[in-house]
Amino acid sequence: MLNLQERSGSTRKKTITLTDAGREQIQAFAKKHQMTFSAAIETLALIGLEADLTALLIPLIHSSIERGMQRQFNRIAKLGLLAAAEAAMAHDLTTMLLLQQIRQEAVAHPQNFEEIMEVGQGDRATQDGRIRARYKEMRNVARGRQRALLKKPLRQLVSQLQGEAVDVVSAEEVDANE
Repeated sequence: MLNLQERSGSTRKKTITLTDAGREQIQAFAKKHQMTFSAAIETLALIGLEADLTALLIPLIHSSIERGMQRQFNRIAKLGLLAAAEAAMAHDLTTMLLLQQIRQEAVAHPQNFEEIMEVGQGDRATQDGRIRARYKEMRNVARGRQRALLKKPLRQLVSQLQGEAVDVVSAEEVDANE
């Protein structure tokens, strides 16, 4: 339908009288199609005069598609914000844990804590190999949680993040997805 921006040509003021019932119906039509009152009257008049309906429907289809695209854009933007918020939180928590671990080792071994903190390569027979193996296990658990998180509906994730929920993915959901 025609809206104020998509009406071609210049408009001229015209005074008309309408019944209350007719005015209310036109107003309802205008509101339903997000049009001005004048555009609604013009559209209805052109339909009544059997104007080319395809030309009248193009702006309506255009605005419907535009609204749908806007809703999807908002969804994608929210997903991006969710990912950024989760990444920032994970980074902060990891940094805090790492700094605490370094502090503990520095206090416990002030002379050689840099050497103690290094983890080399090796098989499971060496301590370094066991540390790396444990790291890989923990990384696999984290990836499982990530997959479970990506399977959740966006609406549920947003509501959980806005509420008091601390854990976005529960252990049961991770186990169920593995």
